[in-house]
Amino acid sequence: MNKTESKFDYSLSEIPMFSELNAKQLKLISSFSKLKVISKGENIFNEGDYYLGFYALLKGMIKVSKISNNGNESVVHIIKPINTFAEAPLFEGTNYPVSAKALEESLILLIPKEKFIDLIYKEPEISLRMLTGFAKKMRALVNQLEDISSKEVINRLAKYILDEINLSGTENISEPFIKLSVPKSTIASYLGTITETLSRTFKKLQDEKVIRVDGKKIFVCDIKRLKELSK
Repeated sequence: MNKTESKFDYSLSEIPMFSELNAKQLKLISSFSKLKVISKGENIFNEGDYYLGFYALLKGMIKVSKISNNGNESVVHIIKPINTFAEAPLFEGTNYPVSAKALEESLILLIPKEKFIDLIYKEPEISLRMLTGFAKKMRALVNQLEDISSKEVINRLAKYILDEINLSGTENISEPFIKLSVPKSTIASYLGTITETLSRTFKKLQDEKVIRVDGKKIFVCDIKRLKELSK
């Protein structure tokens, strides 16, 4: 195994769905999976497209969305490394129920449906080990739905900022910050609101000296207050 393969398999082990698999099982999956570079703004698949398999995002950012009956886009998830998406139709035998688009240049891994299912038949232990990963993802989606249904926009935004701070690794500096790498319209849809309401909420947090905005960077001036709002 060369250095590239070793690094690639290590990345697979970091994916929650594959975190319980051993080195041999990871190697089997990587042997038939396909790496792809996706340009910013490029569609990976559209709602209703034939299902080829599910994906792992190794680098970049992906928007998963669905079009409602009235034609409005609803952002279901913003995928960041290292996570999987489009797993649901794997065992349902359906087409893609959502669309996926790259928000920035991304490196993705396609795990083909037929070969993956064949592998599970040959190595049934893989499916059992993957249940932990499925459970982790389901828990996160349930929490997201609960937040949208039970929390005000300001509480959802506070939680979003805190989550992004943790991902960016700036939580321990004197003034933690994040950089908005996606349009406000996308964040608004993800948080279950509209762009105008999100902008007013950002302004409210600024007026209350909880955050300060410098271009696309959001600095947290009062982390204690932000944590209180996120609950």
